[in-house]
Amino acid sequence: LLDSLLQEIVEKYKLKMSENEGMKDVIHTINKLQDVFTSTGISLGLELPQIAVIGGQSAGKSSVLECFVGKDFLPRGNGIVTRRPLVLQLYYNPSEEYAEFLHCEGKFVDFDKVRQEIVDETDRETGSNKGISRKPINLRIYSPHVLNLTLVDLPGLTKVAVGDQPEDIEYQIREMLMEYITHDNTIILAVTPANQDLANSDALKLARFVDKEGNRTIGVITKLDLMDDGTDARDIFENRLLPLKKGYIGVVNRSQRDIDNNKDIRKALASEKAFFLNSPYKSMVNRMGTKYLQQVLNRELSIHIKSKIPEIRSDLQKKSNEVEEALKSLGHTDNVEEDKGKLIYKLLSKFVEDLQSSIDGGNSDVNVHEVKGGAVINRSFYHQFNEFFDSALESAETCEREIGLAISNLHGVRNPLFIPERAFDKIVQSLLDQYRGPMVSCVHHVREILDEVLEDSLAMLSKYPTLREEVIRLVSSEIDKKERETNHHLVIHIQAQKSFMNTRHPSFKPVNWNEVNNKEETDEKDKDDFLRLSKERKPSNGINGQAHGSKFFVSSGEDVEEYLYFTGKLNIMFSGLRGSRDAICTITKSEFSFVIAPKSFLGSEVKETISLKNVECNSSQSKKVNGRQYILQRIDNRPIYKGEKYLELVSSKEDTGEWIEAFKSAGIFKDLKGSMQNLAQEATPEDSPPSLAKIGGMLKNKSSGLMRNLSIRSNKPKNATDDILSDRGLQDQSKMLKKMIENYMKITDTTIRDLVPKYIMFSLVSSTQKYVREELVGDILKGRNTDETKAELLEASKEYSQQIKELLDIQSATHKAMDVFLSIK
Repeated sequence: LLDSLLQEIVEKYKLKMSENEGMKDVIHTINKLQDVFTSTGISLGLELPQIAVIGGQSAGKSSVLECFVGKDFLPRGNGIVTRRPLVLQLYYNPSEEYAEFLHCEGKFVDFDKVRQEIVDETDRETGSNKGISRKPINLRIYSPHVLNLTLVDLPGLTKVAVGDQPEDIEYQIREMLMEYITHDNTIILAVTPANQDLANSDALKLARFVDKEGNRTIGVITKLDLMDDGTDARDIFENRLLPLKKGYIGVVNRSQRDIDNNKDIRKALASEKAFFLNSPYKSMVNRMGTKYLQQVLNRELSIHIKSKIPEIRSDLQKKSNEVEEALKSLGHTDNVEEDKGKLIYKLLSKFVEDLQSSIDGGNSDVNVHEVKGGAVINRSFYHQFNEFFDSALESAETCEREIGLAISNLHGVRNPLFIPERAFDKIVQSLLDQYRGPMVSCVHHVREILDEVLEDSLAMLSKYPTLREEVIRLVSSEIDKKERETNHHLVIHIQAQKSFMNTRHPSFKPVNWNEVNNKEETDEKDKDDFLRLSKERKPSNGINGQAHGSKFFVSSGEDVEEYLYFTGKLNIMFSGLRGSRDAICTITKSEFSFVIAPKSFLGSEVKETISLKNVECNSSQSKKVNGRQYILQRIDNRPIYKGEKYLELVSSKEDTGEWIEAFKSAGIFKDLKGSMQNLAQEATPEDSPPSLAKIGGMLKNKSSGLMRNLSIRSNKPKNATDDILSDRGLQDQSKMLKKMIENYMKITDTTIRDLVPKYIMFSLVSSTQKYVREELVGDILKGRNTDETKAELLEASKEYSQQIKELLDIQSATHKAMDVFLSIK
């Protein structure tokens, strides 16, 4: 009976082999792609159709696969035996039976050596401590006893770590299995032993997690011969319990005794057939057994692959286009015989074009992410350049002192009657010398921008490091030379300015004594107005010397109309990186204004006025300085000053009391809780009028002269120099000379600030562009007359060569796969 069953199996199998020929190419194509992906480590972003075998330890996975082949070739033992994914590719070969590994050369005809190679290769990757690895082993088996089929045997699910395995081994295995079975292109072969409750099957639980409808899961029930007497699995095979669209197939593997006794697998298949003929599954025997399972897998995989061919072909075409675009962007060409000189000229022409357009604009490939090149240079002319000049020029106080010293020393022992002309020349020359530093800074700033433009334009030469370095060397050397020349031109201009003072310039206006004294007379008039205001009597509008509303009382029984005008010094804290500046501030009932002295001798005062309508002043003890902080902001949350939400002010300890009274009198003061501690003097409560002692502070005039004299000066000179400089006659001459110098230097300053960008553009930027455009190619090819010397410039970098090689490998594999797919009807 056993021999007749064996013969029946062989005959049916030969029939299936002939049917298998029609599906062989599609499965082989996927196998070849899997080999390419494994060997190169590049998946092309494709998820190929495959069958993934999952199950718990000792579920019988290995026995099922060995029955497919008819050979014992898989490792066996306790614990985790499969520790790396095994991509098993079965090829029907009617004449030979052998195995090949992708990781090593040679044919294996002894399948015991195949088993040992799997063990050795696993240990080489993971060590011998039962650890696992995601790197697959690719094994091909050619045999007359197999159908064309590809399966991925995955490590068995486990609960407990053994040996040196990590404690999270269960999590690691589940993660590996999920990587394979999550994709829709994977058919899941879930192996479960019949002597285990199906509801507790780890394999089916995992499969249902990713395939909730059961559309791509095939259930395999093993060890049916080990079920208890009187029980069977008919409900499972009839798909009534945990149904799957592709159903369940039962198999009977060799027992451990059969394996130990080296029972032939073909005889084991015959025994399996006999079992089903004499079992509760007799009516469904044609849908049971290992061979039927292999046929189903072959059919399902082939159909699955055929259904995915259009998608795979489309993905391959897309990948091929991406690779070609990548090669094109890297400048790769198939024309290896291209003339080296022409290629160098072509590359340098593109570099010149990029550099020119980056500076001059008009590039078709416009940068929409950041401002670069010429736009940055243009902005520097009107922003950074002015900052360089303003920060380097001396302050007004320093210049005034130098003027006084120059006049005094030039008079010598003579009494000063006239202003010495040499003092004018000396001070102007000294001021002109202060422009040298800013000029060098301006030139170097533009040079740094040119370096950035050069670096950006060289991006397309990154694959040719030798040519790139040669371009950097030549262009940087030219920029160095032009930077020195530009600095020289600008220094010559300063020397020319110093050599002759053109006091007959049309824009230079002579200064007379009346003009110099206008400012002093204005200051005296303002002072008289304040004194008159503070003493003037006004008619009383109230009873007993009190009017309706708050008053400033000047003397007992008399009152004046409500009036506030206080001028004093505050430090203004600007947001961002602008720092802080001392300012002379004035507050009235309706406005707050401030004046900031110029940073340099030729600078302009900053004057701003802020309406106090809907404004409040939050005040607290300052933690930054030994004084008090005031925050002016609008109660409607609108900006108060040039887009800023608030204006931060700080008063010194000495001025704090007066400023508190001033803000209170304006009706905007708001003291933050607990902030009045450690004040130099106790402030008057908000709900009461200012005390009589504070009236003078509210009405006193500190004059606009404070804008130029922020420091407190002693009435007594400290030394002979200060005593001489305080002389009234010398001060008058100093004021007149200062006005003359201001008038002259404004002309010179305008000229210098106008010429510096022009010199830089002409001598540095345009000259560099001209060199790159007209001379660079000649300097590059100078002395390189042979193809060998030119080829040295075009030697590709290792990174570029490797990148090209990888892309060409992908392109080759993609084209081969596409050729195979196009041949499939």
